[in-house]
Amino acid sequence: PARFHGRSRILCKLFIENRRIFRKIRDDKNMNLKIEDMNVYVVSDIHNEADCFKKLLKKINFSPKDCLIIAGDIFDRGENPAELYFEILWHPNMYVVQGNHDVWVKREIFEKYDGREAGEYLSYNTVSILEKQLPPTDVLELARWIDRQPYYINLELNGVQYQIAHAQTYPTPERLVNLSKLYMGDAFYEEFLRGKDEKGKDFISIVGHTSTEDQKIWKSESGKTIRIDCGCGYRSSYGKGRLGALRLNDGKEFYID
Repeated sequence: PARFHGRSRILCKLFIENRRIFRKIRDDKNMNLKIEDMNVYVVSDIHNEADCFKKLLKKINFSPKDCLIIAGDIFDRGENPAELYFEILWHPNMYVVQGNHDVWVKREIFEKYDGREAGEYLSYNTVSILEKQLPPTDVLELARWIDRQPYYINLELNGVQYQIAHAQTYPTPERLVNLSKLYMGDAFYEEFLRGKDEKGKDFISIVGHTSTEDQKIWKSESGKTIRIDCGCGYRSSYGKGRLGALRLNDGKEFYID
């Protein structure tokens, strides 16, 4: 609807200014964060479910004193991509990792609106919805915004090391040639999901991508592998699934059914 058009430009300006204010906790362009004395929440696989996301923010009492990291798959499947996008832009203390669906959305937009072949993608419903709600310039800016996000975040929180990616983590992700391993996984992905490759790992892995079997946040026996996709992406198709968030400071879990 036209109501999104003016709002999108205003929020983009706010986004730029807010990022300047919040840059103090950002270490470098490779997304290495060091945070102390803040609550840090992680969530993934929101899949256009803007209402669920807003309910989650309310449930955790999200404030400017907190930090939230989204481990990919903001887009596709649900019906409210623009509303979710604007909600994320509104908060300077949110960080986003690219997931496979986000990569596919940006590639489809780049191909249609920027005339470039950005790579293979699967087309879901997000771009067709955005085209009804935003002018072409803002649709293209959304793709550029996705493209500016990292594929992983290394986080040090109160002395504890984490790596947050959409599908799979690696000891030296900066050396990867094929970045799709971070948002799709590799040949050992199934072992990774079960926490079978933790030998010698000096950080805690946090990923989404594959929904947990019981729609609850899953932790390996050692606690070094954590899966946080609780099936929110299946709400629009199957009427089930929920959005889960984990507060890293104390391990508390939050859910929106």
